[in-house]
Amino acid sequence: MAEKTLNPLPKIGIKLLEGGILDYVQTEDRKYIRYGYWDKGDKATVIILPGRSEYIEKYNPVIKEFQKRNYPVVCIDWRGQGLSQRPLGRTDIGHVKSFFEYQIDLRKVLKTLEEKLSSRPAVLFAHSMGGCIGLRYLLRETNINCAIFSGPLWGLPVSEFTRSILIPIFNLAISLGLGLLTYPYKMDGFYIIHKPFAKNILTRNSAAYQEMRENLLIDPRLGLGPPTLSWLVALNAELKALAKMPPPDIPQLTLVGEEDKVVSKDAILTRMARTPKGHLDIVPGAYHEIFFETKEVQEDVWQKVDEFLETNLREETSR
Repeated sequence: MAEKTLNPLPKIGIKLLEGGILDYVQTEDRKYIRYGYWDKGDKATVIILPGRSEYIEKYNPVIKEFQKRNYPVVCIDWRGQGLSQRPLGRTDIGHVKSFFEYQIDLRKVLKTLEEKLSSRPAVLFAHSMGGCIGLRYLLRETNINCAIFSGPLWGLPVSEFTRSILIPIFNLAISLGLGLLTYPYKMDGFYIIHKPFAKNILTRNSAAYQEMRENLLIDPRLGLGPPTLSWLVALNAELKALAKMPPPDIPQLTLVGEEDKVVSKDAILTRMARTPKGHLDIVPGAYHEIFFETKEVQEDVWQKVDEFLETNLREETSR
């Protein structure tokens, strides 16, 4: 595997949580996708689906918590981010032509680990964009026993009027061969490096925010710039399609920060209101990164996760 193609793992700097392995798989459309797997534990396997711009190493604290509870863990770097293959090798754009491309990544990783995963129940843990990808997966597959969504991207916090103006403009630009342009058009570097903590909308935990910044300073290959016009049009199409679909027929816990300004809380409320097997918990005072919030918030949400998994996995194994 050539170095330029795969952006191989950093040899120094950010460390993987001990006990795991990292590897690559090649998808049917010839993209190299990186994943991590922690096999320690005899409970259900937790499949972590990160959000846009995220990467496996960021989830070290979350993986550590699941490992402490005896859950094996899988985590993925989506195409175009982390250390998976990038479009044209670029870190300054987030780009796909269709959100189905992420389904290709997920299915390939899970197929690769199928023999190991098939002996245990499976839990989907999906954050932000991962919540959009995970919802689609649950509507197509039946190999997941229950799901936890964190600030899921089931809608954007912009009005239908704004979308009705922007999407036709984006489509026109794409038809002219400008699909790789980004929106906002100009952004000076990675958001988290240049946005002061006091003005950020991700977390109230200054230590967690600083660690996210340091990760990108240590290895800028992990960073991601703004989305392309093609990515935004693909997201809009996927959100419209998902909004018309029924809820997955498995237990679901959805956690969203009371002060989340990254995703649409209205879209989350609407979907959960028609999800009979779902439970919605709005976390007081929390921003978007619920599992990287203050110590008090983290203790609260992990208690909710423990209760949810204990109840629903016990019911699953008793059938």
